[in-house]
Amino acid sequence: MPKKLLTALLLAFLGWRCQPKADSVTEELSVDSLVSETDSVDFTPEDQSNIQRLIQLTLLDQFKEDLALGLIDSLSRTYKYNQVDLNGDGDQEILVGMTGPFFCGSGGCTVLLLTSHGDVITRFSVVKYPAYLDDESSNGWKNLILYSGGANRVAQFDGTSYPANPSTLTTYSKSIDQLTKLLDWENLKMYSY
Repeated sequence: MPKKLLTALLLAFLGWRCQPKADSVTEELSVDSLVSETDSVDFTPEDQSNIQRLIQLTLLDQFKEDLALGLIDSLSRTYKYNQVDLNGDGDQEILVGMTGPFFCGSGGCTVLLLTSHGDVITRFSVVKYPAYLDDESSNGWKNLILYSGGANRVAQFDGTSYPANPSTLTTYSKSIDQLTKLLDWENLKMYSY
């Protein structure tokens, strides 16, 4: 099947299946079941509604057990996101900032870093918003500057992922004023899943 036709069918299916329900969890729907490792689904910046659906599917899949148990309240079923190409491959990774009491505490909130296909690269804990994109890279990926443990910390890619707990990382000693701001909470729209 031609890749463009496969992509169109996937997007139509996502649009139909991904309508969030307030009182129930979407049945055993997995991103992996929709997009195989070998098929590339590329979303342009204009495809934001499909990217939001991809994020919603990923969140429903990642937290399906907690959702089924009723542990995630409606305040915690919201998020904000940014897209950024961290490794210069032309695909934009997705940084998803979680909200609400299930994902946030006094130390900060959970942040997910996803591939452009919705796979989780890193699940960060205790991050306070915003985050920043550093000018320097590690192992071919841009460093992220995350506020955690009372200071801006340098999160460096290790070849597979970034460290999950930024509060233990090296303090970023330079100015953040000229860095690209990510998860700028005051200027991003809130979405739900």
